[in-house]
Amino acid sequence: MSAAALVTGAMALLLASVLTQGGDTAADTLMTVQEESGRWLGGSLMYLLASVGLILGLPSIIVLVRGPGRRTTMAACSVLAVGYVGTAGFAALLVFLRALVLTDGVDAAAIQDVSGEAGLVTFLAIWISAFYVGELLLALALFRAGPEVIGRWVPAMLLAHVAVSAGSSLAPDWVGQVSVVLAALPLCAIGIRVTQPT
Repeated sequence: MSAAALVTGAMALLLASVLTQGGDTAADTLMTVQEESGRWLGGSLMYLLASVGLILGLPSIIVLVRGPGRRTTMAACSVLAVGYVGTAGFAALLVFLRALVLTDGVDAAAIQDVSGEAGLVTFLAIWISAFYVGELLLALALFRAGPEVIGRWVPAMLLAHVAVSAGSSLAPDWVGQVSVVLAALPLCAIGIRVTQPT
């Protein structure tokens, strides 16, 4: 069940990222929410589902690594849990933004101002950092566990996700979408590997 939850959570995260793609500016995001509020709500729901699935999937990651890298895996899952819980909070923020936009309670200038507010920026920085640090630790643990546990491409893709994400703010939108694929596929591979006989 945990492995299935991990795969479901990873795919929900991928779908959520696609559904909530709002553009580069606050005005673009506002227009997206106004014109496609159902899609935005669906994306928010997918982020919530991703949070639940990924949290329930953490035990399958722990079960996978039994030898070298076990302690690093435990540390990675602890940090990733913070990121996965934060995803539920992010889903709530997206629903709240949608409600404000649909009731004319916010405009593009207000969204721009709010996006720079220190508390929100701090929350997002902690949430995103937990993802990246957790993925780095997990990649290290999987490399230490060896190819007999899981293929080397899995930790390599986790590292690639962190590297691509670090520069995605300066890149076109499609780079951000590719970045999410680089995070989702390794998690799916871990979920699938856990269900296979050793």
